[in-house]
Amino acid sequence: MVRGKEPVPPVPPPKAGYMLRSAKPADRVSYSQAFQTAFDEPAPFHELMRKMVPKGFPVVEHLPTGSVVAGSTAGLFPTDQHPDGYSLQWVVAHEEHRSTGSGQATIAAATKVLAESAPRYSYLSTDDFRLAAIDIYLKLGWKPLLFRNDQLQRWSKVFKNLGRRFDAKEYRAEP
Repeated sequence: MVRGKEPVPPVPPPKAGYMLRSAKPADRVSYSQAFQTAFDEPAPFHELMRKMVPKGFPVVEHLPTGSVVAGSTAGLFPTDQHPDGYSLQWVVAHEEHRSTGSGQATIAAATKVLAESAPRYSYLSTDDFRLAAIDIYLKLGWKPLLFRNDQLQRWSKVFKNLGRRFDAKEYRAEP
């Protein structure tokens, strides 16, 4: 998915008892615990801290416990397809803190940083089964990138699963 420099629509803050803030080195352990509820691999916390753009690692802290329960990273991750490398990476929401607005708040904050930082556009990669996250991305102005023929079928199915209309003419084949 790709996104230009358009303003990011406003997103409500997370529910009471949660606070959106920037990640700090002391968050490594609780971030890694949240990460493990979403992914079956070690959390790349140090890499994200190193590759983030300024203010590009928003997290949500659960105030009663002081634990990080959600995070998203706006960072520099160049690829052959996206040489500028401005990317939304590793969106995480702890399974016990879903439906609190925490994940959405971090995605919106990281997207805002990218909209203000990226010279042309930013990108993200996602799995088709992450429908809740994809729905948030779409609401925040991210768009499918139809860079291969199989992308038409892929995105048509994703949009159908989300109950959304898909028209390939509305999306780009190149960033």
